[in-house]
Amino acid sequence: MEKRGFVSKIGFIMSMAAFSIGIGNLWKFPYIVGNYGGGAFLLVYLLFLIFAGVPMFIVEVTLGRASGLSPISGMNKLEGKKSAWSIIGIVEAISILIIDGYATIIVGGWTLGYLAKVATGSLAGMDADALGTVFGAHTTSISCIVFTFLAYVLMWLCLNSGVKKGVEKICSILLPILMVILVGLAIYANTLPGAFEGLKWYVIPDFSKINLGVVSAALTQVFFSLGVGMCCAFVYGSYMDKDTNMTGSLMLTSFLDTGIAVLSGLICVPALFAFGIEPAAGPSLLFVTLPQLFNKMGAFGTVFGVLFFLCVFFAGFTSVLGGAESLVAVLDDGFKGLSRKAACIIVVVAAFLLSLVFISSFGNGPLSGFSCLGLGFFDFGDFIASGICLTLAAVLMLLYVILRWKFNNFMEAANEGAGDSKLRIYPWMKVYFNYILPIILLFACYCIIKVYI
Repeated sequence: MEKRGFVSKIGFIMSMAAFSIGIGNLWKFPYIVGNYGGGAFLLVYLLFLIFAGVPMFIVEVTLGRASGLSPISGMNKLEGKKSAWSIIGIVEAISILIIDGYATIIVGGWTLGYLAKVATGSLAGMDADALGTVFGAHTTSISCIVFTFLAYVLMWLCLNSGVKKGVEKICSILLPILMVILVGLAIYANTLPGAFEGLKWYVIPDFSKINLGVVSAALTQVFFSLGVGMCCAFVYGSYMDKDTNMTGSLMLTSFLDTGIAVLSGLICVPALFAFGIEPAAGPSLLFVTLPQLFNKMGAFGTVFGVLFFLCVFFAGFTSVLGGAESLVAVLDDGFKGLSRKAACIIVVVAAFLLSLVFISSFGNGPLSGFSCLGLGFFDFGDFIASGICLTLAAVLMLLYVILRWKFNNFMEAANEGAGDSKLRIYPWMKVYFNYILPIILLFACYCIIKVYI
């Protein structure tokens, strides 16, 4: 295995931000905003980001940097022996494997497939019913499997090139391109006649719409978007130099991640309002509702659609790539005789096989009749990974800091490399980390259980 570490501080920020900025921002965020009342959800989301997401992001990366290893081996190293606290790493590895399994379908099978459809004009003139039929057929088609497979081939090539030449280089190129395209699309979308009504709905909260469902969705989305509890933040922390101001770097990463999420909403919501299309479309927003929007835009609709799906692919691919890199690190650390090339093959093949299982649950597939808690296989997998595992991993990591590592040791590790920077962990924050943050996380667990059970 190559020596751990990124080439530069900016390389870490770009790679960490690129992992965080994924389908959670460009696929999940816009439809959740639509489903949960626009500004009401956005307000709760931003509050949870500040008071739960960023603190837990710092906790996880600090644990990774302090251990210098992936979460299973890293927790054992911090304890000085094999420890039950390694369950944190196991939960995180399960979470990211499931997420990569279904996210790569969205990134490759669906997004690349629809990029081709929009570019060739094959969706032109279709209404909502026709687009829904096309999407349903596509999810179980051979072309969906082929595009998913192509995404995994590209993932393997990047992983096999290593952290510096593969993961860091790809992320440092794609992230700036993504941001430029998104800013351009947001400016265009908000100049459309009628877009201002959508902008108001998006940014002005209706407090009557805030309920347990909104709270649960917001916190789950914060962890999903930042990547808390997904293994990657821990692993990328282990790649981070000890002389880097970690807190400052993570604040910038969080700002970039949130900015992209908000931008995606600024693109979708005003444009949908401009053409009188309902924003509360659910997970099909990208593949059924937005193509209706592209059709109504006339000549520029194809260009808008191609650029938007290109952004979704860039963001999604760097995210699943980061997830796969974290699983490679878990295998590297856990099986010392295993080469990086072998670990890359194992991770890519395992995730691809899981993707095939998810695809078999669509349409009339063998698992299409699966139901648990009223959820189909795809939604149940998302619930286990992003609803249960992410929150559970966050709770366990915070308990470790409070009960075993102790706040002063955490503060010292988090501030290593901070120098004179004011972006650091302060002693007065002990009350918040030890007493207030646990209450927020336990409340989040209650909300999630209440919504699903």
